[in-house]
Amino acid sequence: MSFSVFREAVVSTQSTGKGMRGDLTNYLYTCKLILWDGENDGLKILKTEKDIPTKVTLKVYGEIDTHQGFNSVEMMTLNIILAERHYVPKIHAIFPDGRFEEYEKSRQLRAAEIRKAEVSNHLADFLSDYHKMVMPFGKKAGRLEQMLDHYHSMALSVEFEDEDKAKMLKKIIRYNIDEELETLKDICFPCHDEVVFCHNNLSEGNILLCGHKDDRRIQVVGSDLSSYNYRSYDFGHFFASMQFDFGSSKYPYFERDRSKIPTEQERREFIIRYSRRLNLAVAQQKIVEDKIYEYSEKFMLASLFLRGLWGIVQADVSELQFGYLDYALASFQAYFEHKILNDL
Repeated sequence: MSFSVFREAVVSTQSTGKGMRGDLTNYLYTCKLILWDGENDGLKILKTEKDIPTKVTLKVYGEIDTHQGFNSVEMMTLNIILAERHYVPKIHAIFPDGRFEEYEKSRQLRAAEIRKAEVSNHLADFLSDYHKMVMPFGKKAGRLEQMLDHYHSMALSVEFEDEDKAKMLKKIIRYNIDEELETLKDICFPCHDEVVFCHNNLSEGNILLCGHKDDRRIQVVGSDLSSYNYRSYDFGHFFASMQFDFGSSKYPYFERDRSKIPTEQERREFIIRYSRRLNLAVAQQKIVEDKIYEYSEKFMLASLFLRGLWGIVQADVSELQFGYLDYALASFQAYFEHKILNDL
């Protein structure tokens, strides 16, 4: 279906929406299109037509995207390409602040489910294919460092009038995150890892089980942060994120358990599964696997530090109901635990 057809449908109708929980940055709604009858001023549910869906997902980008001045043209280009390549749901219409996507019943997979071999293998295959993509964006290695600097600057400028939030922020700042950024850079950079097109956000909240009982499949979402980056960052972020469970219905709406991080054997098996799809010679494959494991250990730190900074900023700008400062504190605690336990 062309975007123009859907745009006309939206302009000539109203829509009703219900909020969806699951995204920690953006606002998600399931929407039914409502047909407006101009003659009797009544509203009717849009009847099923060949090219016009009656139920869609509306994704509106959260305040943090606007706050950081993200490139909306690049974002739209990225999602159109990924939709054409079937890496994200079909896009019905797109606009600078969000998009309408194909609706499909789904649920998030929990960390315990993701650890199962059939799911883990699927994700390793997904990353291998994703990293092979050629995209019309600058292929350079400095994106991660820029993101760390950007969120670091934003986080240090945050101030809260709310007394509880101010106390929590003060507790986080005691981790000396200002000077620690330079220590992190010394650990991770310079990096001689291969630069590929990375997902940058492969984690529990972005791994869905879609479809119906007889036609189940795994769908990876959350690709809005995709960019060229060091290959091993995707592994480090994925491994580090496994200690966080976002299935809790009580504030702060997540739990952390370090024991849930994949073991060394599990991490190596994931990397081996990935590397087998690269069609390398046996000796070269082993070199690549060892390099990914080494760098992913360091990039677990980068991921945790970045998520901590992100949590501080999100607590300042977002209206979503989530314990962002609690998450920031937990991320920095996880960062220092990993750094000490692995002598990094």
